[in-house]
Amino acid sequence: MSHLGRFLLFLLSTSLLVAKPDGLAIYKEHCANCHGDQGEGVDDEYDEALVGKRSIESLAKLIHKTMPEDEDELVVDEDAHAVAAYIHKAFYSPEAQAKKKPVRKDLLRLTQHQHRRAITDIVQSFTNRPWMGPEYGLRGNYFNKEKMNNRKHALMKRIDPTINFDAQGDHGVEGLNLKAHSIFWTGSILPPETGVYHFRVNTPNGVRFFLNDTNDKHDAFIDAWVSSENKMRSEENFIFLLGGHGVPLLIDFVAYKEKKASLSIDWKPPHGTWEPLPNHVLHTDGAQRVTIIETPFPADDASMGYERGSSISKAWKESAAQAAIEATAKIFEQIDKLTKTRSDHADREQKIRNFCEGVAMRAFGRPLTERQKKVYVDDIFDAEKDDFDMAVKRSLMLTFTSPYFLYPSLNRNENGEPDSYSNATHIALALWDSVPDRELHQAAMKGRLKTEKQIQNQLWRMLGDPRAKIKMKNFFHHWLSLSEKEDLGKDPEKFPGFDKKLIADLRSSLDLFIEDVVWSDQSDYRRLFSTQEVYLNPRLAKFYGAEAPKSDNFQPLITPDRKRAGLFTHPYILSAFSYHRQTSPIHRGVYLSRNVLGRYLKPPPEAIEFKDADFDPSLTMREKVTELTKDQACMSCHAIINPVGFSLEYYDAVGRYQKSDNNKPINAESDYETPDLKTIRIKGPQDLAHLAIESPDAHQAFLKHLFHHLIQQPTNAYGFGKMDELHDVFKNSNFHIRNMIVQIALQTLPANPEKS
Repeated sequence: MSHLGRFLLFLLSTSLLVAKPDGLAIYKEHCANCHGDQGEGVDDEYDEALVGKRSIESLAKLIHKTMPEDEDELVVDEDAHAVAAYIHKAFYSPEAQAKKKPVRKDLLRLTQHQHRRAITDIVQSFTNRPWMGPEYGLRGNYFNKEKMNNRKHALMKRIDPTINFDAQGDHGVEGLNLKAHSIFWTGSILPPETGVYHFRVNTPNGVRFFLNDTNDKHDAFIDAWVSSENKMRSEENFIFLLGGHGVPLLIDFVAYKEKKASLSIDWKPPHGTWEPLPNHVLHTDGAQRVTIIETPFPADDASMGYERGSSISKAWKESAAQAAIEATAKIFEQIDKLTKTRSDHADREQKIRNFCEGVAMRAFGRPLTERQKKVYVDDIFDAEKDDFDMAVKRSLMLTFTSPYFLYPSLNRNENGEPDSYSNATHIALALWDSVPDRELHQAAMKGRLKTEKQIQNQLWRMLGDPRAKIKMKNFFHHWLSLSEKEDLGKDPEKFPGFDKKLIADLRSSLDLFIEDVVWSDQSDYRRLFSTQEVYLNPRLAKFYGAEAPKSDNFQPLITPDRKRAGLFTHPYILSAFSYHRQTSPIHRGVYLSRNVLGRYLKPPPEAIEFKDADFDPSLTMREKVTELTKDQACMSCHAIINPVGFSLEYYDAVGRYQKSDNNKPINAESDYETPDLKTIRIKGPQDLAHLAIESPDAHQAFLKHLFHHLIQQPTNAYGFGKMDELHDVFKNSNFHIRNMIVQIALQTLPANPEKS
């Protein structure tokens, strides 16, 4: 080859070498200042880790179009592809993350909700957890009285839907002596959520209302036994109850030589207002007394977007100790009943000693080792031979402050390995936020919790328990950010009738809709967004212009607009993410984009307050938001947020359909860029519903929130491909929500089960 030929070849090879971009170098120059050297994120810039499942080609396309922010022309074409190839291999892909930084499961203590529920269930395991049958109402027993303290044969025994008796009205009791009669009602109340409940009795006569203690020799929860000259009066009291734990009630009513006789009972549940005690929480079957811990706990850590027991503070330690003291006192108060013994029984002390061992076994989730039995029972009773009562209290106190109780993941066999007992503890926490019940504990003890099929059978059984329904209700409240939106109050002049009672009805409406979807046979996630029906009672139907239901109860009805799309357009959600006088496309768009559609939104560089007075009063809300977010720095996120929020502008600040805003026709249409950089036209909530139903990102956002709520661990601690596996199961099961609860619990077991 001539010198000229060799020179040309050299130039060609050199140019090819120079032309090949260096992905690492380009990343360091243009990307690392926002994303970090290893994609770990940078505070106040882009604090989300740069990890995901896009292909190199998809990443390159995204980088070409959007990176670096505000200077997206700097990294394009081959440079973009080189950066994509580099980060994909270095830290972006699941494979890279698995090699670079394995995610470990955290050692977690019981959360405050788990702590309370676990103690309640431990104590209740020594009695009988009631079966809340399908019959709603209370058992009423009606008597005539010749003397004040005399009850003869009942005139009638019947099931009353609620307590609303009026002797001068249509009471339906033949032969009732209007001036001398008595009634007592028995049954139970199943609280729909955890919190403080207020109760009120209204009567001109005598009544004693016993709640969670039906021994009429004890003080009544509300004592209005001595009437005041037959004048109507109301007496109130409040109590802390656990959602899903039925409590017994007994109501003793008497009218003797009085002109008027009547009784009604109201309640005010958490997040609710005063209303007549509703039929749907009353059960004819009587529950047994429930031991409920009322000790306040500090808030649990929620820095990762979900509550978990990861923080250990002085306040938590003090609360855990105080809860143990409270639990010990309440157990000791009923020790003979729990141990089925009496003070004159010869074997009383042995039964109580066995009981203390049983409490520790329930609390620790497995039979005690010899060492544990010695520490938590034998040594204490041997040391307190002269004070048996003190030994009982010390044993219980030590159990409820033990790491084996407070840290459920310590439930391992003597070799330190997880086993069937570990799995039982895991699924009880996942589905109930509690300890295993007797059936689950017995299954582990008898070797019936080793195969996938056996565990699945237990999981499906456990889903039928009210505690599972409460946990799922709490999940949706968290996913929908309802705990952050307690105040839905609006301008009463602009929205007359939108008062506390209507807001409480809306919350009930939302809960009923979610319950209908989750606990139906199909349990179809897609129905959360596809249905046009809204649960309405007469008050809501009137406010939203719908046809009134045929009864006072809630019924799924179509609103006049006929454009609803499940959760996206439920009036409670629309009201929660609106201002006092007007809608808020930004709040609606941010929440729905993040939580429902699964889009990552970078925190704004600076918070900009929306001030309505700063805008031309003739502008619509859409025009105001467009003006506020027009800067390029804002539009990097608002290109996602605004189309979502604008699509819901047909609904005002209280969720009523509107055709105009500020005397201008509503414009709900926008171009929306999907995660794979496709542009689609969104014209309204039905298009949002289509995204939530069809988008893998939306599916995974739902599954990720559900996973965190059930397991309280990072999803990647179970493998970087875990979410893909769960997504495949979700699709193949026709998006069955309850099936995913079972699968998430099953696929995160501490001990691998045998294949069925």
